[in-house]
Amino acid sequence: MRRRILIAIVGVTILATAFLTVPLAIVSSLRARSESVRELERVAERVAADISGASLRGGDQIDLPAIESAVSVAVYLRNGTRIAGNGPATADELVKATDRLTRQGTVGSSLVVTRPVVIDEQTKGVIWAAEKLSDTEGRVRHDILLLVAFDLAAIGIAAASGWFLSSRLVAPLELIRDDAVRLGGGDFAIRRRVSGVAELDATSQALSGTAKRLETALHREREFSANASHQLRTPLTALRLSIEGEVLNPRDDRLAVLNESLEEIDRLESTIATLLDVARRGTTHRTQVELSRWMSTARLRWSSRLTEAGQTSRFEATPSGPVTISLPILDEITDILIDNALAHGAGGIMVAVVASSDSVVLTVTDSGNLDREPEQLFVRHDPGATGNGVGLALARSLAEGEGGRLVLAQVAPTQFKLVLPVGPVDPAHP
Repeated sequence: MRRRILIAIVGVTILATAFLTVPLAIVSSLRARSESVRELERVAERVAADISGASLRGGDQIDLPAIESAVSVAVYLRNGTRIAGNGPATADELVKATDRLTRQGTVGSSLVVTRPVVIDEQTKGVIWAAEKLSDTEGRVRHDILLLVAFDLAAIGIAAASGWFLSSRLVAPLELIRDDAVRLGGGDFAIRRRVSGVAELDATSQALSGTAKRLETALHREREFSANASHQLRTPLTALRLSIEGEVLNPRDDRLAVLNESLEEIDRLESTIATLLDVARRGTTHRTQVELSRWMSTARLRWSSRLTEAGQTSRFEATPSGPVTISLPILDEITDILIDNALAHGAGGIMVAVVASSDSVVLTVTDSGNLDREPEQLFVRHDPGATGNGVGLALARSLAEGEGGRLVLAQVAPTQFKLVLPVGPVDPAHP
């Protein structure tokens, strides 16, 4: 591209200088001839001023004035006889054709001007003045060479300017091309480049913005995949256990296992819809929820499963004001905390809701003893995790997305607290 830009700029400059130089060369040639003719006419006038009728009749000697060495002057009688000067011995055609008017023309290799000498209204003689055409052409060549020198200088400046401009344009374009190739290869670390060219800067900024959006979208999709694979294990396991239990010990009520399966399928759908909503839109629909009333739903969701797992459970709630939160998100966080206590804790599990003046706290407590660093619990894919290191990290990110906080309140016994502010729905975040 640099070469094409350079060729275009230099080519346009050559055409422009050619369009100017050719007419100027023609004008210079015509001007040089015109000046030569005027100079010869002046010489002829000076000679004519010193010529008298007696000198033409041969009575007086004709003394020619001093003139430039490049100009030849002669005086001829009407019969063509040269009587003075250094012109041709016999008159040429132009001298013979001169009558009352001054004439000019090219004779051989000379530019010739002839002026009649009129005495008593009669042409008595002719003054012949000539200059070599090579002298005139030399002046024309000098002017043309000067024009060509200016043309070459203009072409050189155009070439230098073209190289500078092409480098200024091509270098940022090459960087943008490289960024596009990197983006296609999965490298999203594309930053805006400033070149000083508004269009290229806008293109670079658009590419950088695209890279950020793609990175965000891909990060959300990856998080969704990891979160979904983690969160679907629990309802799938419950569904499998329910069906296997029915196969091994069929109950008289054939619809019982179907109803239980439908409940787990509803839970699967709710989990997928919630995670998709968070991953793709980044926001959820929030409503006002009274946790003391919501506790009865949580008890129904978990009490039977905890009993089947051999765990004792307690669900307690004190009257509390409404909190602004997405109900599916609240269910998802609670499911993660209870499932974490069931999988990694020990002893009974207690879920409680405690109200304060400006917040409502949901606590999940088990009788286990934490044997890991507390700050590592919420690190996604922590190598020290006994599971896959996704659940608690997901729960914290969901809580923070709803304006709450998820913290480890106690190590022994292990207790997690979900702190939710009391207040109305934020209009900017429905």
